[in-house]
Amino acid sequence: MRHVIPVFALLLVVAIAKAVPPPRLAKGPVPVPVPNIVLAKQLNARFILPKNGMPGTVTIPSKNPRRAIMEEHLLTRSGEMFRGKFLGYDPAQGLKWSHPDFLPKVIHFLPNRVSRLNFKVGPLPTHAKHHNCQLELANGDTIAGDLVRMENGKLIMNTWYAGELSINTAHIKSLKPGFSTSKVFFEGPKDAKNWIFNNGQNGGFQLGKVIPQLPLGQQKQLRERAAQAAKGPTWKFADGAFESTSSNSMVGRQMKETPDRSSTEFDVEWTGSLNLYINFLTDSLTSYSMCNGYCLRLTQSYVYLYRYNFNNNAGRGGRVGNNVRVNLANLQGNAHVALKMDATKKNIALLINGTVIQKWENLGKFPSEGNGLLFTSRTTSRMKLSRIRVTDWNGNLPEAKAKAKSGPKEDYVLLNNADHITGELIGIADGKLQFKSDFGEMAIGLEKVGVIHRARERVKAIPTTTGMARAIFKGKGSMAMNITGWKDGKVTATSPIFGEASFDAEVFQSIDFTGKNTRQASTNLPNPNSRGIEKGVRIPLQFQQRALPVPRRLKVPQALRFELNVRPQPKAPEIKPRR
Repeated sequence: MRHVIPVFALLLVVAIAKAVPPPRLAKGPVPVPVPNIVLAKQLNARFILPKNGMPGTVTIPSKNPRRAIMEEHLLTRSGEMFRGKFLGYDPAQGLKWSHPDFLPKVIHFLPNRVSRLNFKVGPLPTHAKHHNCQLELANGDTIAGDLVRMENGKLIMNTWYAGELSINTAHIKSLKPGFSTSKVFFEGPKDAKNWIFNNGQNGGFQLGKVIPQLPLGQQKQLRERAAQAAKGPTWKFADGAFESTSSNSMVGRQMKETPDRSSTEFDVEWTGSLNLYINFLTDSLTSYSMCNGYCLRLTQSYVYLYRYNFNNNAGRGGRVGNNVRVNLANLQGNAHVALKMDATKKNIALLINGTVIQKWENLGKFPSEGNGLLFTSRTTSRMKLSRIRVTDWNGNLPEAKAKAKSGPKEDYVLLNNADHITGELIGIADGKLQFKSDFGEMAIGLEKVGVIHRARERVKAIPTTTGMARAIFKGKGSMAMNITGWKDGKVTATSPIFGEASFDAEVFQSIDFTGKNTRQASTNLPNPNSRGIEKGVRIPLQFQQRALPVPRRLKVPQALRFELNVRPQPKAPEIKPRR
């Protein structure tokens, strides 16, 4: 018996070896397996492979322009990138730069050899002011300020970053006065005072209403849950903004006063996909659904408006109207959102970046139980809220379908009620627009004016000079200028646009020394898969995507553009009729 078992085991091994023959090397070229991926997801004739390098289902990374080097850095025209600290600028010596790995500690870069200077990504300073007036210049630059007057070929604006600027009107392409006599009820946040932070782990109960009606044991349990939830992750306040990286994080406050016609505006920044709930006219700051009030759900692709009622310890709600399809993917991770509410007409309007997205009408009586404003993050991706303003509103909305019809010889004024007039802009003074048309001269209140498009023949190109750079502002805006000095947080510059001026250095996000017309903030690294990549710019390895060029010998028929593993059917032989 002892010898039977080893013999049986040996026979079993031999049988298995015969059943599974060893692999044989194929004669001729080895066929290359074709990955089962979608050709429509090619980016500039590149395949993006998974980290393990094996073919299979591929998830295309979302375009996120804010995935950039957060610290200060400099790019030369030959493509090198230097981290470090910017110390100052002198037209003769160039840019002063400090690098911990260099000796001497301070080095100089010639301005004509520098491509871009990018500062650390950060918010606007606390002394920054919200400006309503927007100018678009002949070269595509945009600047903001408070409109004072326009006379003798100059437009005067007050700005927090450069004081009073005198803009040459010959270079102004369009003007949005943004004039309003609105009363401001809230503007901030300047601190965390009077804001309530929560993370939704208390189940969304309105504890003040629910606890007194429950047994003592359940009251104690809910209080413990609320105390524990208060210690969890939620929105964080820093530098005049709220930032969240956790789902169900909430921040809100009760407004002391809101008029019948009100406007609630804020800036939102996000990475990945946006998913934000905004409760307004609500009586609860601990739940977006168990409340009395409205909830606007703002996502990457849709906008929903809900109305909630809280009765008998239960929350009930439903969608108001149909969902609105939007595309926020092309907003580059930031937007300005405005909610316009008219309690007298029972209407609510949503505007994103000044464009009317949706208007809900005949909503019935607005909630009167509360006057709260609550923000709830519904994603773990980074989200940031800033420049929150609550003001009264005159009831006018920009016409969504109105199109400017500026001609070559006549200025075009589009009013807030969608009416328009053509003629010649004479001047602006005392809150009035002086305009000459076929009906004679007239004075129009700036609060009625939406945008002014100047006649094309009256707009002159901005002359370029040697050494002219483009300064990109934090938040929004840019301006071409010749920088003459940079010291102690003050930047002196000259330009055909404004003459001479001194700027607060904190307004600048980056400086483009190539002088190219770039509306997008240049703090972002070039995307190797984008067509707008600058020649000669070297991308650090940690920001490069793995990409495999498509072999030239691989020719994919049009019928196989979407599914490579579907083989074409052979053509059926032609059947000839018998004679």
